[in-house]
Amino acid sequence: MAILGSLVAASALAGTPAVADELNEYLEEADQATYSGRRLVATTWDGLERMGVVDVEQLGGMAMVSSGHTYIMVGDGKVHAIGSPEAALSYVHESAAPVNHGYGVAMGEIGTHLGRSAAVMEITENGMLRMRLVVDVETSAPLHTEVFDDEGNVFRYSTMMEFSASAPALDDYEDEGEYRMMVPLDEALVPDEAGRYGLIDVYGGPADAQQAFYSDGLFTFSLFAIEGTTNIEDVAANGSAWNLDGFEYTRVLAPAEVWVLWNAQGSTYALVGDLPPDHLEDVLVDLPRPGQRNWFSRMWAKLFG
Repeated sequence: MAILGSLVAASALAGTPAVADELNEYLEEADQATYSGRRLVATTWDGLERMGVVDVEQLGGMAMVSSGHTYIMVGDGKVHAIGSPEAALSYVHESAAPVNHGYGVAMGEIGTHLGRSAAVMEITENGMLRMRLVVDVETSAPLHTEVFDDEGNVFRYSTMMEFSASAPALDDYEDEGEYRMMVPLDEALVPDEAGRYGLIDVYGGPADAQQAFYSDGLFTFSLFAIEGTTNIEDVAANGSAWNLDGFEYTRVLAPAEVWVLWNAQGSTYALVGDLPPDHLEDVLVDLPRPGQRNWFSRMWAKLFG
């Protein structure tokens, strides 16, 4: 695989980490990889742990993740969830963010994992280990992933329990679903940046809701903003109170992502993403805080006077 070869060569030069551009190349390769198997995913934070096992197939940028009678198809700007609840959304365009240049990458030794030739890739952030990947050399697929918090603890890990360099079910997949078209908004009442994350796209939903996508090229999150307050306990039965800088949020851990929900006066917000805890805290500083006056009103006044 060309990208792994270039990364190994780059790391051999005095041990210098490769630049973010090379990490961009690898992520693009991984997104187009063809493979299938069973994956264990777990998130651990503040003594809480959520773990799950899913079947995953990927082919040409399209991925299917299933668990029991529920599965989600993602790719080509579409999301199709079948099960409970069921939804089919199609976004007008799908933007990608370049990797933040605060990241570097260095390659370790090539060995074997699950009986396959694999390489270790370590991604650093300002000199700190942020992610360790075991990458399948033939396909570029991540076989094992560890994400670290700013104290060096493993926050999330994902490991393939079974792996095949094929995606047989997706070979025969025919998409005949009816999708609700999501149209991007010309004027968004969300910040252009939150923490180190840049705004990628923002879409309008029912009842004047907005869904904004943010990314730093490696991690991503969605921010949902809805006018009107919501009883968070009704929509986050598995949530727990989480205090940050004296503000109280509701936090929900899932195996592959974290949800944070809160009411700022007159509006409801939900953040869903895979970003590590210290990144999440920095992001929330730049978003409306629980108890603040209506953010839509403040932003409208700021934008339009």
